Amino acid sequence: MTVIAEAATMPKPKEFKWYNWDKISSFNATIHLLVGQRGVGKTYGWQKKVIRAAIRRGEQFMYVRRYKEELKVSKDTFFAAITAKNEFPDWDFRTYGSLAQMAPASTRDSKKRPWKTIGHFVALSTAQSIKSVAYPLVTNIGFDEFIIEKGTTHYISNEVHAFLNLYSTVDRNQDKTKVFFMANSVSIMNPYFLYWNIKPDESKEFTVLRDGYMVVHFVDSEEFTDQVYETKFGKFIKDTEFGNFAVDNEFADNNDNLLNIKGASARYTYTLETKQGTFSVWIDWLAGKFYVQEKRPKQEIMFTTVAEKMSEGKTLLPYSSKVMQTLRSAFHNGNTYFDTAKSRNAFIQIFNR
Repeated sequence: MTVIAEAATMPKPKEFKWYNWDKISSFNATIHLLVGQRGVGKTYGWQKKVIRAAIRRGEQFMYVRRYKEELKVSKDTFFAAITAKNEFPDWDFRTYGSLAQMAPASTRDSKKRPWKTIGHFVALSTAQSIKSVAYPLVTNIGFDEFIIEKGTTHYISNEVHAFLNLYSTVDRNQDKTKVFFMANSVSIMNPYFLYWNIKPDESKEFTVLRDGYMVVHFVDSEEFTDQVYETKFGKFIKDTEFGNFAVDNEFADNNDNLLNIKGASARYTYTLETKQGTFSVWIDWLAGKFYVQEKRPKQEIMFTTVAEKMSEGKTLLPYSSKVMQTLRSAFHNGNTYFDTAKSRNAFIQIFNR
């Protein structure tokens, strides 16, 4: 059944200062991470970018969400904003199963329209099933909402590897495919920031990593922020936790609580490997203070909490061990300090059980 939607008579929508894709595209990187305000136009701008590439050069895109349930909701409305704003008046668009397709508007009266595939919708959790599928025309992958909002769902096991496997399936070592990760500023403790050691830096708008292969943009559009706070809803959420991350682009877990560099009286004790990272532990025995640092000494006493990482010279440390009990007690009593928000947040996750 074909459903034809007619535009309702509505007040003209406000015009905002949307995200400008020119800057991040100018780096000519392969992997791009865009972390910015909710509603600034990250996804919408990416959609226009890949549709133009499909029209002009016959290229295809892949739109990725984490789970099938998320993907179903997203793909069913994928072209809604594009159609509502009449961005490409010479073309009609539709979602057809797991495919994104377009056809010339001039063929609307044809009995059999020449629908052409321009994109693919894929759930990362089931991407393993398409390893043998070829995507020679896909030149752009968009992973939307790659950072999870607290309490909504959970990351899949070994997620970064799962995504890299998907990328390998699409690109086939041709260096033809660009990736755009898009999300709101929710938490710095996500698998991608941990895996690639990404840290927000207020002094830098863009961070270039891996010899230019990756670029990270922490979007700070003051003009967009001001425009949002002029709305009734914006005034309602201003100076709230929701407003801080949704509009001001602030990570809730990127603060200075319990951050302190170790003093000269602190002595190196051991190094602890966890799923959230590897950290050196220093203790000031006289003051009863523990210091957890990302920086590590050259010679180490290695412990690991990850069973599969146990090896010669690296002792497995169960959660119930005396070493972990002592560290946990110091942490819960507020006697443990950290060099970065990342190391502190990692230990919150380790001991939050």
